[in-house]
Amino acid sequence: MPRLYHLVGWSTFLWGVFFSAPFVQSYASADEPPNILFILVDDMGWRDLSCYGNEVFETPNLDKLARQGMRFTNAYAACPICGPSRAAIMTGKFPSTSGYVDNYVSETKGGILQRTQERSHLELEAVTIAESLKAGGYQTGFLGKWHLTNNDETHLPTDQGFDVNIAGGWKGHPHDGFFSPYKLAHLKDGPKGEYLTDRITTEAISVLEQFSKNDTPWFVYMSYYTVHAPFHTKPEKTKKYAAKKARNPKYGGMMESMDENIGRMLSWLDQKGLRENTIIFFTSDNGGYKPATHNTPLRGHKGDLYEGGIRVSCIAEGPGVSKGVVSDTPIHGTDYYATLLELAGIEKKPELAPDSVSLVPLLKGDTKFNRGPMFWHYPVAKPLTPLSKPGSVVRDGDWKYLYFYNDKRSELYNLRDDIGEKNNLMVSMPEKAKELKTRLDSVLKANNAVIPDAVPARSESKVRNKKHQK
Repeated sequence: MPRLYHLVGWSTFLWGVFFSAPFVQSYASADEPPNILFILVDDMGWRDLSCYGNEVFETPNLDKLARQGMRFTNAYAACPICGPSRAAIMTGKFPSTSGYVDNYVSETKGGILQRTQERSHLELEAVTIAESLKAGGYQTGFLGKWHLTNNDETHLPTDQGFDVNIAGGWKGHPHDGFFSPYKLAHLKDGPKGEYLTDRITTEAISVLEQFSKNDTPWFVYMSYYTVHAPFHTKPEKTKKYAAKKARNPKYGGMMESMDENIGRMLSWLDQKGLRENTIIFFTSDNGGYKPATHNTPLRGHKGDLYEGGIRVSCIAEGPGVSKGVVSDTPIHGTDYYATLLELAGIEKKPELAPDSVSLVPLLKGDTKFNRGPMFWHYPVAKPLTPLSKPGSVVRDGDWKYLYFYNDKRSELYNLRDDIGEKNNLMVSMPEKAKELKTRLDSVLKANNAVIPDAVPARSESKVRNKKHQK
């Protein structure tokens, strides 16, 4: 039994025992393509769900979804912060490929790449997963946090393949809070005190109702603002999680409300008889935020290239997905693009989503599936804060190699033996480190990735706009 199972609680062990032989629900017939519900949450830690071993937060609906479908223990976001991670889901490209490496645009001044106050945005030339599904006959709806447009909001979901956009604009979190008035673009304020997570779910169900009236499959991208700060929840939930001694009781309440509202959507699918023909994915855009949650046994947190910043929960259920399976095969946020297209029966054009690998064989129960090496490129240092250390990473199988630009430091870990990244193997395994560094350098060079000069911790980011050199 993999050691990881011991770290995530008895529930994982029991599922592994009772569901060791996967049952695969068949694909929908060719004349009835599956619906797709993709649920993305913000800043949720890898172990924040009960089914991942959390003993404080109550998440019965997602736990049940995991029991009925597949739960992944080695799923990754494409970046330790939100914008690049979300762009990678939309485009099927690693940040090192797309150049979308930060939440903000950078510009060169005097040979130095400096962060501006302008939001990064997806170029309209990018062909998103929504555009590919729409071209294949799907209705497409987006709800919640977009965060992929500039300050002028000229690159909205409706500009990039979505028929419907509700609450998606430039804001990365509800600056005025989770209780109405929200003052969010593309969402009318509700009655005073209405809770945002409840409201967006109500809007989603309304969109699903409209889409289901048409004889056409749908793709709904439900992008919750929760569980990102500010930590606002209902008073009774704060009291509940304070009594349970949660690190952040309000965060605990946000987790429970998120789960309740996902349960509302799943119940709607059941009531309408659509569950059997709907593919559901659930994941987070990066790892847990340090003031909100514990990431133990993982090292680090949001903003880190260590596991706590990039390893995330992932659950899949629906036609073409094995039932009752826990998989420790590594997968990446870019992979949803190719996977959803194959599940929908739509051919992916070779030039699109070049870094996206279809997970369909894995979903169907192929235990020998290997998606290949995965890459991260996060070259940006935040001014005057230790939140991030600019670096690049490759993971191949059990091996993870990290290179940090601020002090030109390399680290090597075997994640199967050392999930907490405590034992740096650079000295004892220099050949393995060299092999992985060569592979990482090659990918960065091929994509003309911007590589920073050494920058001291807690200082202004000073990165030169130069092509990668070995």
